[in-house]
Amino acid sequence: MKKRENVWKEIILNNIIINKRKYILLLLIFIIGIVLGVFFINNSDDTQKKEINDYITNFITTLKENNSIDKNELLKASLKRNIIMGITLWFIGTTIIGLPLVYFFVLYKGLCIGYTMSSAILTLSTGKGIIFCISSILIHNIIIIPALLLIAVSGTNLCQAIIKNRTKENIKLEIIKHSIISFIGIIFFMLSSLVEVYISTNFLMLIAKYI
Repeated sequence: MKKRENVWKEIILNNIIINKRKYILLLLIFIIGIVLGVFFINNSDDTQKKEINDYITNFITTLKENNSIDKNELLKASLKRNIIMGITLWFIGTTIIGLPLVYFFVLYKGLCIGYTMSSAILTLSTGKGIIFCISSILIHNIIIIPALLLIAVSGTNLCQAIIKNRTKENIKLEIIKHSIISFIGIIFFMLSSLVEVYISTNFLMLIAKYI
């Protein structure tokens, strides 16, 4: 068992070392997306801010009053969303114009997280907003973000292989590698859905009455 764990650790470590520049670049793009999300919400007009405020306030009020969430429906929605995200990233990586699309996808994911976090803090104040973000966003995204970068780096490798016009055999090998890595990434996405529904949601329901 330990030998298998060591093999997986070695494979992951080698992948990071070989592609460290790509990981750093995509991580920077992701961070830029978060910053843009914060920028957009801070520069929204009063009407947009009121709509966001009302949405988050109503959501928390519903949690306080009902103290329940349909976890089966939430799990279905989360799994569907994350599986589609994984398949989309896999498909993007197999196209000749996939490189800029992969960058945009990572940027957009960062933007969504930054926008949501900034909205919560703006609505609930800094302390309560951070608690809300940890419970509703951070926990399951700790799994999603590394998996996202894993598939994105694999996709950029395949895109570059296609652009360089390597032999068909080499491209086939890269597609197989990309497909395997994407499959692993999707498994982690699915795991994050379970964490979101059965850990993040429970934590959110627990702290909702104090927000």
